[in-house]
Amino acid sequence: MNGDWSQPLSALRWHWGEAYVINCLRTGRWTAERRDTHEMLRDQTPLGLRDQIIADYAARKVSRSLPGQPG
Repeated sequence: MNGDWSQPLSALRWHWGEAYVINCLRTGRWTAERRDTHEMLRDQTPLGLRDQIIADYAARKVSRSLPGQPG
């Protein structure tokens, strides 16, 4: 991780990367894949994706002890 906290992708990965695989495939296509069930969340903005992640995680927490998570 590059440590540039002003960048939305870095910020989302910093806060939620243990529970979700987060990507920006291109402008307007933000995704977060749950590490446990591999369900995909999608939004057009990083803030919209963050809101979806928060709601999803509040409804069903993702285990933080799954294999293959970043160290």
